Amino acid sequence: MIEEITSLDEYEAFIKDICSDACYVDPHYLYDSNNLYGAFEKKDQHVYANIYNGSIDGIFILLILSTEKYIEMIIGLSKSEHAYNELFEYLEKNYKGYRCDFVINPKNILLKNIITSKNAIFENEQQRMIARQASQKEYSLNIQLYSDKWKRSYVDMHVKETYWTAEKVLSALDRFRVFLAIHQERLVGYLDVTYAYKQNEPYSLIVLPEYQNQGYEEALLSKAIGLNGSNTMMTLVDANAKEEIRIYQESGFEIVEGQNSIFATITI
Repeated sequence: MIEEITSLDEYEAFIKDICSDACYVDPHYLYDSNNLYGAFEKKDQHVYANIYNGSIDGIFILLILSTEKYIEMIIGLSKSEHAYNELFEYLEKNYKGYRCDFVINPKNILLKNIITSKNAIFENEQQRMIARQASQKEYSLNIQLYSDKWKRSYVDMHVKETYWTAEKVLSALDRFRVFLAIHQERLVGYLDVTYAYKQNEPYSLIVLPEYQNQGYEEALLSKAIGLNGSNTMMTLVDANAKEEIRIYQESGFEIVEGQNSIFATITI
């Protein structure tokens, strides 16, 4: 039975068991254990336990945005098909019609098979990369922080099929920095990246096709890393995208082994 809980204290042995298993540990836990232990303090996040025959067999942290009919599973810790089925029964009963996103461990075949049966759409496996300091390479390209002068060009260029649209990014400049690549008074690329956390993340990196492979991608990333101070920066790159991985490596990112993930989405 799925029930919302207010503490993880009595479940530490269960958490330790799941998180020590390379096939079932959740990527978001590997990225930052505060995604689990800090969930109770985060707005719109709910922590659930599934109790079966008097024992815990699943812990799930969900971000639930009712006004947007959107759910993200932040953390899923279970080795039990029963627990996952209970979770989906709960979601189907209470959140029918919602979009639900998952970031899953590629080795967690149990969860992958279950969401496959729910007609999930999967993206390619992602390679995790971390930057602690910018590359020492210097760029002569014109990289600027966002200003309203470039608003229309930025909005027009921005990726449209994303949760963090240009308009949402600009309404959340307390957590995002926007870097712009300028060539002869023309916007030729941009980077949206968080800056308010111990570990920050690029959300969107776009350079116009005719300006790609000229160093703009690396220059944007290097500038962002340089202003990230003592914080780290994390990104997920298509595991087969050798050129993209090269760009991130040249900017100061390093490959992290054993922490890959797969993004999937379903409609409940």
